[in-house]
Amino acid sequence: MKAMIQDMQTLDIQRMQINIGEYYYGVSVAGTGKPLVCFHGFSESGSTWDGIEVVGYRLIRIDSMGHGRSARPMKLQPYTLPQMLGDLHRVIYAVAGERYALMGYSMGARMALLYALEYPEEVTHLVLESGSVGIEDEGKRQDRYVGDQALAERIRVHDITWFSETWAKLEIFKTQQGLPAKVQQKIQRRRLLNSPHALAFTLEGSGQGSMPYVGHRLSDLTIPICYISGELDTKYTAIGAQYFRDAHHIVLQVGHNVHVEAPEVYRQILKQFFL
Repeated sequence: MKAMIQDMQTLDIQRMQINIGEYYYGVSVAGTGKPLVCFHGFSESGSTWDGIEVVGYRLIRIDSMGHGRSARPMKLQPYTLPQMLGDLHRVIYAVAGERYALMGYSMGARMALLYALEYPEEVTHLVLESGSVGIEDEGKRQDRYVGDQALAERIRVHDITWFSETWAKLEIFKTQQGLPAKVQQKIQRRRLLNSPHALAFTLEGSGQGSMPYVGHRLSDLTIPICYISGELDTKYTAIGAQYFRDAHHIVLQVGHNVHVEAPEVYRQILKQFFL
């Protein structure tokens, strides 16, 4: 394993490439202090966290396989959940060491929850933003798996512009239409930087339908947990109310992507959580 520090960018962001076998992960680090590892959402990248900082922590923002500056393999295996969890553990150990906090948004929150259950002795704190605990009903989970496969095939036969426009129109992202034009453009640019084959493999290997249900295992986690959802995102606010109760923070008048739609409130929640 080898880490290559490429350069220092604006905002004092350090960019690295962590090579693991045949492929690599892109990593960016912002801030100083204890390590806080960050996982982004589907079709996003680590730069989604540019507006978030936590005093006393350095944010280690990892680009998921096939996203951002990470590799985009032309085979399914690197995108599967077991493979990614193991690979992410190697990446995190190289950059963060043996103890660190963990934060994830949407797809990244699912990954963060699974990761914390897999490596509970290493994670000190867990922040989940708009994240699922998996689909409990096996029939509904299978339906979602079939839907993920179908969407993957549609992505493969269209270009990335089609995906970006289609994804932006989903009901879950409707509240983003009220964001400043500059913010909307940044989100769009991150989506357009993706490759159709990598997004398709992600859906097939680690989509919602591939995630095991872990709601019954939450009591295994003894670390502090913070669950954040937007008031207008009724699906994930209901998940927070059902599974996380006292750890649940509802941010008013925003939707699925709380850290982008209400960054100041998000920062305040993190500030209180990490006191």
